[in-house]
Amino acid sequence: MYKPKILIVKLSALGDVVQTLPSLTLLKKCLPFAEIDWVIDERNAEVLIGHPFLRKILVFSITYLKSLEKSKSFLKKLREDYYEVILDYQGLLKSGLIVGLSRGKYKIGFSNHREGSSWFYNFKLPPYDINLHAVKRYLNLTKEVLKLLNNTRDINISEEIPETVFPETTFPKFLSSEKLYISIIPKARWETKNWSFKNWEKLITLLLEKEEFNFLILGSSSDLELKSWAQNLEKRFSERLKSLVGKISLSQLVSVLKHSKLIITVDTGPMHIASALKIPTIALFGPTSPERTGPWGGKYLVVKSKISCSPCFRKSCPTKECMKKLEPYQVKEAVEELINYI
Repeated sequence: MYKPKILIVKLSALGDVVQTLPSLTLLKKCLPFAEIDWVIDERNAEVLIGHPFLRKILVFSITYLKSLEKSKSFLKKLREDYYEVILDYQGLLKSGLIVGLSRGKYKIGFSNHREGSSWFYNFKLPPYDINLHAVKRYLNLTKEVLKLLNNTRDINISEEIPETVFPETTFPKFLSSEKLYISIIPKARWETKNWSFKNWEKLITLLLEKEEFNFLILGSSSDLELKSWAQNLEKRFSERLKSLVGKISLSQLVSVLKHSKLIITVDTGPMHIASALKIPTIALFGPTSPERTGPWGGKYLVVKSKISCSPCFRKSCPTKECMKKLEPYQVKEAVEELINYI
């Protein structure tokens, strides 16, 4: 019985963590007796707690660096085990440092990983294609590791994207699981990815004619502007719309998206959860590339303006023209097209 110990290093962001989950499935499928651990940022840890494919989760926070006691505690846990393989799916300085401090035989990542992280690897893979979707990039890394571990073992690696598995979740008790929901995710961390509240309101007004659906607004409690806007919308459309901004946990978010019939979203972490769950998704894209980080599972449509500077991958922009050019009627048309699959 081949029982290797494997450490995954993927800290953040939420969407990137979710896009790594198919690789976890592939590892477990090909190496069913492997003991797999995962280092993750504490902000995203809840999405992995109780995962059936993981032996343990090592929670890290950049704030630990400000505390000698917390740093020593994390380092002690990190170095408790000796791993046959340590995989850096993050490819940044912080993940490279964690890989370097871990104990293991093979420390693996792509040679063109950023911020000097590849300096910490003792087994460097050829540069990855920057235009390849992140899910496929992570799977390519995983497949190379499986080949490395294979030697004389027969491992069948499919070209299909493996199923994404989440831990068990609970649906919020204050919502009716009998209703048909369209979930709306209006904000991302990058300001350039966001669509105006004015446009979201126009879209919601247009969609309210679909009387069979109710609407949920999702977002972080730390976004006070979003919270206030969503509360006002809830007051206006109290019979049909509810704000869940700051009211549910990360695991409940997974459950809410799972129960949704359609997701309308900007390019953000919950979009990838919806994609992993194969929920029909309308994704609004501007400064980023749907080919690299867009939806990847189930039925989806990308709504994107045709503007020469997009994608620019900029977190700040004086005009935000790529998102401003998206009109509510375009998104409504996409909903009309996708709703046939519900």
